[in-house]
This record gives sequence, structure tokens and C-alpha cells, in this order.
Amino acid sequence: MAIFKLKKTGDDISNAELIEASKTDLDLEKHLENWLEKSPWAIAQEPLIWIGRQTTASSEDKTIFPDLIGIDKDGNTVVIELKKGKAPRDVVAQLLEYAAWIADLSDNSIHELAENYFLNHTEFKGKRLEEVFIDTFEADELPPLNQNQRLFVVAEEIPSTVSRVCRFLRMSHGFDVSCVKFSVYQTEAGEVLVSSESIVGQEDVVSPKKAVRSRWSGEIPVKQVVWDAVQELTQGVKDYIFSPKDITQVVLKKYPNFNKTTVGCQIISDCVGHTSRHHYPGGEDRYWWVEKGKYRLFDSKKDKL
Repeated sequence: MAIFKLKKTGDDISNAELIEASKTDLDLEKHLENWLEKSPWAIAQEPLIWIGRQTTASSEDKTIFPDLIGIDKDGNTVVIELKKGKAPRDVVAQLLEYAAWIADLSDNSIHELAENYFLNHTEFKGKRLEEVFIDTFEADELPPLNQNQRLFVVAEEIPSTVSRVCRFLRMSHGFDVSCVKFSVYQTEAGEVLVSSESIVGQEDVVSPKKAVRSRWSGEIPVKQVVWDAVQELTQGVKDYIFSPKDITQVVLKKYPNFNKTTVGCQIISDCVGHTSRHHYPGGEDRYWWVEKGKYRLFDSKKDKL
């Protein structure tokens, strides 16, 4: 997939020229792990909390080192395996081994893993996992942990031998496995551009009994469901203060099976204004952070990004 930069003269873009960016020779695996640690949204298109990086773990008779371990909004564990160049065929077995290890961890072990990781990160240093979770997801409490494991293969190239197996595991055996392809480009001006493409991960996760889980299967996108509920509650009044719980109540009246934790997560994704929170790529400037758990509609005339 080619990446282009728009080269224009003055402010008129009608006669602009598309300049193709060239692939760089950056060591993607080395840099990407750092980039993803700072920008978890780029993996799952939703906020994540990292709780481990290159964690040393024992699996039967050998030591394993998962690249990144995280927690999502539902308390599920997330395991990321990064590969430079083409993902090898054995990456799936490697990832499943990591999943088997983390699935056996107790709640206490996960808390310990997270809090050891937080010690080396100023933003979270000295905090407990519960505190970080509640602050990150604007949640009321920490949900049950590690009920499911989400697995990601990340590489510059995902061969069909890998994607086919991952899709089979996802759709026939209930493993929440995703494959994400990353590429790095550089413009003539020296700007570095990174593209990501989901190769496997948009399909429903289906158990052997064919029970669909993990994904909202309604025809209306999650983003639109939440936005419609905010519009209904606020009636477009910019100064109306609301909480994720308020919006959840509106959503559940129409969609009783909607995942409640998704509401707060989506609001965060489309929210600006919090000095300690990055604006997530792919998000829209729809909501303004007022204080913990409180939001209003974004007002472009008075709210400074």
C-alpha cells in the first residue's frame, strides 16, 4: 500500500500534487515497540493499559519474553508479538504459548506484574492497577481480570500462512487473534509516516458452539450509537454536562445487549481537553473533558486543543 503526501502551492489544494513517500530502512521492530508502548491505540484502535514489556516468564522448561502485555477496557489481557519483516509461521505457536501462560495467572500475579511495570513509568509510578484502570477508562471499578486473552501479531508483512491460521483460530475456535501490518515511510522532507492495516481482526470471534462474542454486531457503528445517545441526552446544548453512566442508560434503552464499558471507552476516544490524555488517532473532536467522569460537547469556538 503506497503512502502519499499532498504537495500544494499556497492554500489552494485543487491543483496539488501527490508525492509518494518511500519506504525507510528504519529498524521497525526496534522502534515500533517504543512507538506502540507510547501509543497503544495504534494496535487495537481503543485505549489499552500496558502492564508489561519484554516480561521474563517461565513456561514449563523454558523462559519466554512477550513483547507487550496490556489490559483492555473489559479487563481482558492483551498480548502483542512484534516481528521485523515477514511474520514467521511459528509466530502463531509462540503467541499461543504466551496466551496459555498468561491465562493461568492469578489476579494477584497480574496486579504484581502491572505494578512492577508502573515503577519504571513516571505517569503511573506508585499507583495500583485499580487506580490506573479507573483513571484511564473513567470506570467505576476494576472489572474481573483475564476472563479472555486478546492476541496480536504485528509485523511488516503478514503472510497468508499466518493470516489463514489466525482467522481459523478466531472464527472456528474462539481465539481472539488479530494480525496488524505496519509500514514506515519517509517523505522527501524527511517526515516519517507510519501506516497500519488490520489483516485479521475485523471478523467476529466465534466459539466452537458458534456463539459470537467480543464484537458489537449491530448495523450501526459503536461510535454512532454513542454519538446518537449524547445528542439525545444533551439536545445539542454545548454546556450540558454528562457522564458515561448517563449515556450508557440512554444506549441500553435502545440496545439492551450493548457492552456498557464500550460507552466510556468511545467517549474517551473522541474526547479532547484532558492535559494528561493523548487525543487518540482516528478519534473525532466531539467531547470536551470537564473533570473526572464529566464531559460536555466540544465547542470549537472556545475550547482550545
